[in-house]
Amino acid sequence: MKHVGFLLHFYQPPSQDPEIVKRIDRECYRPLFQLLLDTGTEVTVNMNYSLTEQLGEYAPETLAIVSQLSTCNFTASGAYHPILPLIPAGEVERQIVLNRRGNSELIGKVFAPEGVFPPEMALDMDTVKLLGSMGYKWTVTDDVPWVYHNPVVPYNWIPSVHGTGVFLRSNFWSNLISFHGGSGSKLADRMVKDLQSWSGDGDSYIVIAMDGETFGHHRSGAIDSFLMPFVRQIDLQKNVRISSLDRILTKFPLKESTVSSGSWSTTAGDMDSGDPFPLWSSPGNRDHRSYWELLNFVLYHCRKSSPSGVADPVDKMLYSCPLWWASTGRESYSQVRRGILMIIEAALYGIPDRVLLDKVMELAGQIPAMVGKDR
Repeated sequence: MKHVGFLLHFYQPPSQDPEIVKRIDRECYRPLFQLLLDTGTEVTVNMNYSLTEQLGEYAPETLAIVSQLSTCNFTASGAYHPILPLIPAGEVERQIVLNRRGNSELIGKVFAPEGVFPPEMALDMDTVKLLGSMGYKWTVTDDVPWVYHNPVVPYNWIPSVHGTGVFLRSNFWSNLISFHGGSGSKLADRMVKDLQSWSGDGDSYIVIAMDGETFGHHRSGAIDSFLMPFVRQIDLQKNVRISSLDRILTKFPLKESTVSSGSWSTTAGDMDSGDPFPLWSSPGNRDHRSYWELLNFVLYHCRKSSPSGVADPVDKMLYSCPLWWASTGRESYSQVRRGILMIIEAALYGIPDRVLLDKVMELAGQIPAMVGKDR
């Protein structure tokens, strides 16, 4: 049997405009989840709690559909979409617990994750070990960092770290779907032929993953023009099926491996430069360096002043989007300033010392984005 592991990632930042959330719900979330419900397709779904709690407020009817997706498998993740390898281990655990608790309340019994989707598929060895220690069976990252050190992407075994499976997303096929699209049925036929050529007659698998917002929001009409015919064409194949990553984990052996640090945006050039997370923590990016200095200062002092944990503001300020918007070629400094504002709000919420708050403002003022202009 050939397995196509199809993973869809759904997320909106905690700073998102409610009207935009409502529009994306109309364009993407509600019709896409209705399609999955109607077809019974065994897709792997990641929904960060950052989105789920907004849907609970602005689109509860959509969550009612999600709660019926019994044929889909859901993943765990960081509640507010932090880059897991870049935050302290205790914060990684906290984010995953918050995500599981919140999604369980809003989605219900169908939310029973066995694996973890790390935001932006950003992963390193320490993070895999931590996720395994929390009881999760698998996680996922991109195959570009793997190929940088290994000649072949496995198709009939699964890399693992201390027994925790690490699926490798096909960068080629995922990006072909995300950025080029075309005919869903034709691409499905092409993928099946390529999988047969690649792996022969034996059992094999491939993992494709992308933002769920690709269909209907980023690409208008793509639910009907691509996703539906893609799913139907795969279903017509005799020896091929769309399978959850939970299912694939049970079908193929694990092999202890070394997993390279990286994300689904990491390129071979980034690996050459020793810069595995360039969109969120690039050594040559002054905004990244100064943003992290501010964030880590506030995180340390908020947690110190309240050891049991400061609620929402500190958890939300860890979201990854401001750093992405500060990366080279994407400069939207208004988005970066939204993140800085959330950090300042967290400091006002959790740091009682005025001298420390003065330091917070000083650090915020040193971030170049504070005076930068959007591209």
